Amino acid sequence: MSALTIVQLYPDELGVAGDRGNVMALTKRLEHAGHSVTVVAHEVESELPTDVDLVVVGNGPLSAMRNIHSDLLTNGDRLRALRESGVPVFAYGSGAELLGHSISLLDGGSLEGLGILPLRATRVATRSVGYVIVDSPFGQIVGFEDNASRWTLDSGAKPLGILEAGTGNGEGSVEGVLDGSAIGTQVGGPVLPLNPLLTDAIIASVTERRGLPATSSAGNESLELYATRAREVIISHAKHVFSRI
Repeated sequence: MSALTIVQLYPDELGVAGDRGNVMALTKRLEHAGHSVTVVAHEVESELPTDVDLVVVGNGPLSAMRNIHSDLLTNGDRLRALRESGVPVFAYGSGAELLGHSISLLDGGSLEGLGILPLRATRVATRSVGYVIVDSPFGQIVGFEDNASRWTLDSGAKPLGILEAGTGNGEGSVEGVLDGSAIGTQVGGPVLPLNPLLTDAIIASVTERRGLPATSSAGNESLELYATRAREVIISHAKHVFSRI
């Protein structure tokens, strides 16, 4: 049995939208595949482990982002080194914005990011709230959005996918960012329990880096049944509200 380590950054501050559900989905599916998983919650002034297989960060309000910002910058070199060594990253909402280059705020100020994800975020006055459907390389991703941000990707950067419904990055018809084994998205729900194919793609990037076999398990059947039923409801409601042509 292989031992894998997931680091969740600041779960108390950046975990207000069911983000622990994303970590639970990853953990359960890895365990079902025969791996032992340790989840390390990195909090302000704690020390990042040296052996990391996946970094996960979630969403939180601006006040929470300010609270952890100094510690994040302090650990910036270490987190960038992990990414440069090929450690996969999954980031949702404001956590993804903090891993980008910068966040422009409504008051004219800004927050410096780590430059791990190829995006810049701009806070806007109008919130985007509703269902999201995204056509991605990992199949159709569904979930919810609730944000007041616009994401601008670097020139040449790839989105996570193309919108079928929802607002996404707020520029064009794209959602999120996909940079090798690093993913940033505004799709919540939480998104990973709702989208097993996306979860398995993240797991594959973890196991491939470690040279481990990517095996599936019958233990995932009940998880996928719940996901299928929830996805059907979301897709049905989303298509009644609006759709992309």
